[in-house]
Amino acid sequence: MTDDVHDGMPFAPKVGLVLAIATAVIVIDLATKAAIERAFYGQPTMHLLADTVRIGFVMNSGVFLSLGHELDPSARFWLFVVGVGGVLALLLALTLKDPRFRKPEVAAVAAIVGGGVGNLIDRIHLGAVRDFFNIGIGPVRTGIFNVADMAITFGGIALIAIPLLRKRQGP
Repeated sequence: MTDDVHDGMPFAPKVGLVLAIATAVIVIDLATKAAIERAFYGQPTMHLLADTVRIGFVMNSGVFLSLGHELDPSARFWLFVVGVGGVLALLLALTLKDPRFRKPEVAAVAAIVGGGVGNLIDRIHLGAVRDFFNIGIGPVRTGIFNVADMAITFGGIALIAIPLLRKRQGP
């Protein structure tokens, strides 16, 4: 974000950018989840590039690293559907309302919203999120994740990095 209101994006282009990026993320996320589920449901995990990349299919009823998977389904619904949906709606509303947001910040928020909605669709329809990627070397590995998770992570890192990069470049 910038301090100068006039540097931000106007509302209509901001909405268009959010819709374009969020929709693309949702479509790609749901398509990859469906394809991996068809190909890998009940099948062993595929190990690629000397086991650096693993592709398999799991249903994750929790959140990051399966946190919360042991919660009662009602609690998971309130936390992971209603709570996350509320946070996404608030983030989107603040981004659209705040005239200081520039294109990079709006794109980052759109990636987060698209990824969040992709995972919410799974939670609402399936009660869990379809995950399938795992990356690492030896015992140092990521949690299992999907395209929505990548978009959320990218957007979050971008929201942190953009202001830092601007400060380094100066006014």
